[in-house]
Amino acid sequence: MITLSIGTFFKRILAGTAFNRYRQVFDMAGYAIMLIDNTTNHFIKANRAASELFGYTEDELQNMTPLDLSTDTGEGITHPGQKAEESVIRSARRKDGKIITIKVHTSYLERFRISLISDVTEEYRIRRALELNEERLREAQRIGRFGWWEYRPETNRYIGSEEISRIYNDEPSNLSFTYQDNISYTHPEDRSYLITTIEDAIEKRKESYSMTYRIITPNGKVKAIAVNSNVRYDENGRLLYRYGTCQDITETQKIMDDLIAARRQAEESDRLKTTFLANFSHEIRTPLNAMLGFLNILTSMDTTETEKEEMVKLIEINSQRLLRLINDMIDMSRIESNSMEIKYTNIEINGFVSSMASSFNHELEAAGKKDLRLVPVVDKTKTAVYQYIDELRLSQIFSNLISNAIKFTDQGEIKYGYRISRTDNRYSIIYFVIDTGQGIRPERLDDIFLPFVQYWNEDTPKVQGAGLGLAICKRLAELMKGRIWVESLPGKGSSFLFSFNTPVMIE
Repeated sequence: MITLSIGTFFKRILAGTAFNRYRQVFDMAGYAIMLIDNTTNHFIKANRAASELFGYTEDELQNMTPLDLSTDTGEGITHPGQKAEESVIRSARRKDGKIITIKVHTSYLERFRISLISDVTEEYRIRRALELNEERLREAQRIGRFGWWEYRPETNRYIGSEEISRIYNDEPSNLSFTYQDNISYTHPEDRSYLITTIEDAIEKRKESYSMTYRIITPNGKVKAIAVNSNVRYDENGRLLYRYGTCQDITETQKIMDDLIAARRQAEESDRLKTTFLANFSHEIRTPLNAMLGFLNILTSMDTTETEKEEMVKLIEINSQRLLRLINDMIDMSRIESNSMEIKYTNIEINGFVSSMASSFNHELEAAGKKDLRLVPVVDKTKTAVYQYIDELRLSQIFSNLISNAIKFTDQGEIKYGYRISRTDNRYSIIYFVIDTGQGIRPERLDDIFLPFVQYWNEDTPKVQGAGLGLAICKRLAELMKGRIWVESLPGKGSSFLFSFNTPVMIE
């Protein structure tokens, strides 16, 4: 048997008719073979398979270069190289215009190069389809935040997809950890549940099980995950392996928790509204009945002028009470329907606080609380203090808070006003209403700003009201880019404070 190097083989083919037997082998080869001149870059020779592959005759090919067959205008299907041999994948265009994928293996000789070319279009298509499917699967796992895993007892290791690693480690990589590692990842409060569920499934030869629990990632992030598992056993019932999916349901769980909380809040709101409506008729009838009664007395012939003056004052007090109740209902309705209008203006705070004294002193007198005094507090070191705010709504907040303080304070003082703070060359104002009343128990502090909630201590008489005043204060503060909060000690009094994130100017 005669063996020839590939270089010698093609040299003899190129030599002419003396080596027709080698030419026959060349033409009968099952794959395309092409010889290219390194100097001119033209095809020197092409076999029958090459002609069939590209659709050109041998004569046509000899007038062409590798660039003429390429779909890439910058590079041909083969080109002079620096290596002895090279294999590449190229895209080529047949004579009929069809685009094919070819694998080109090129050997480089001194004067020419020899390329063995095979059509890998279908192979490449299948491979690309598989790669695309894998890519789509990875993307689906990423979007759905789930991945696959497998556990084998003989290795005591979990393996899994990239997304599993992203769930556990916050980064994509191949997952691999032990059964003990998995337990250590699990939230301490859920570890017993995890172990019990797995052991119970294996003990009872269950073919599948599901569970939801929490894990803690290395960076301290708590996640909720849902695990679905299939279990396989041998003919003796011995565990072979477990496999399944794991999904990050943290966001879903949060949404569910929020929905549950919202439902509970809605139920509580409905309960409070029901309680309010049950008491609403009483709250309205009380001042109306008082006014009607006093009017009857006024019409009596036996009423003295002093008594008439007293009756008129009482009618006025009950009228104001009824009007406030109606206004609170209207304001709450506007707030909940987002129709409350806020009108910002620059108001001078010192003058604003001082102007409230007369109206509230009148309210204090009407309440008959002679041992209680109102104390306005302003910063007298400043000529003028301005804030960009809605004056009417600011007055409404003060009015509700001071009226509330009068209800729950029998003696001592009620301070109302403001103090100035400065942070990073920026002024801010904290308004306050501070009383020496009965105070609020700590467990009730979170509820007092809810609508329709009325608060009083069990050891003190119940005061009148619809339970809307503090809720309106909170909503108004939020509408004006601010907040309101309370500090209180039972038996010592309460401090209601509120502020707004709007410009303040000091003179």
